[in-house]
Amino acid sequence: MDFKEATDVLTSTPSVTLARIAEVFGREMHTIARARMEGANARRPPPNWPVVLAQLAEEHARELRQHADRLDHLSEELRVLP
Repeated sequence: MDFKEATDVLTSTPSVTLARIAEVFGREMHTIARARMEGANARRPPPNWPVVLAQLAEEHARELRQHADRLDHLSEELRVLP
């Protein structure tokens, strides 16, 4: 998996954007966008990008689990309403 593929997975959910990815790297969004490109105008991905993106993915997964748990709870409560 390369940087573009990894960022595609992370941004496939609405709450993880290129802006958020840029924030965790302390970079500008256009720098991250160019790191996803190929060709003469491309930039290299930030150093240690696999570790940083893995941490972001884990954090996001925890957040999604919390949201899913809250939705399950809401669903259970709504099913018992008259």
